Amino acid sequence: MTSPAIPAFKDRNLFFAFSTFTGERAAFDKWYDEEHIPQVTDSTGMIGAQRFVVADTKPLNGTAPLDFGHLAMYEIDGSPASFREEVKQMLLTGQMQLPDLLNQPFTALFLEPVSAMHYGDAYSSLESLDERNLWLVWCRPPADAEGRSTFNKWYDEEHIPQVLSAPGLVRAQRFELNSAVKPLPGVFTPDLGHLALYETAGDPTLLREEVKRMLMSGEMVLPDFIKQVFDAMFMKPVSPFFPAHGASSGG
Repeated sequence: MTSPAIPAFKDRNLFFAFSTFTGERAAFDKWYDEEHIPQVTDSTGMIGAQRFVVADTKPLNGTAPLDFGHLAMYEIDGSPASFREEVKQMLLTGQMQLPDLLNQPFTALFLEPVSAMHYGDAYSSLESLDERNLWLVWCRPPADAEGRSTFNKWYDEEHIPQVLSAPGLVRAQRFELNSAVKPLPGVFTPDLGHLALYETAGDPTLLREEVKRMLMSGEMVLPDFIKQVFDAMFMKPVSPFFPAHGASSGG
């Protein structure tokens, strides 16, 4: 059984806000943790938020490391449309102020799920999300319906179970850009394609080494319809997980 501190979801959507800043890191952290995240997590559907930066973990061969700066990952249950409108109104009315130290425009993505949540062995003993690390892997699925169906089947029935066999793996889920929700005003939204989000309990080095081993041994084979090189990020936490007020837990 997992801790009640682990949020439960019916329909997990994500909002990624990547940013860079000038000035003192302490001022940036204080604003985010004490002012900005409490405002944002008070919005409709919000489950919680956590902040990350790119980790020192060496990229896997065949991946192109991305770095958009600091990541605030917001987890939402259901469509983020209402959340988007509430944040927009707070910005327009001045209720939400973005400090001068925040470089603009920042990079932001609304992401919707295209798979169920998959669980690794480490999930059953997880007591907190505070130390979770992320591995974000983007790729381009086939454009045709038959190819996409094959892609989905391979990912959910073969590839994710293989990755989840690595030490420390907690969860995995697949996402794509939510085209039904408009970007927030004044943000840059890159077209990165399909996202596989892997969560690890602590340092992802063992994950990296196990995936590398499986690829080199031929135990893990990437099919021809997977266009390489992948864009990818290993990310480490720089804040605890902040649960939204009233968010359900124990999933």
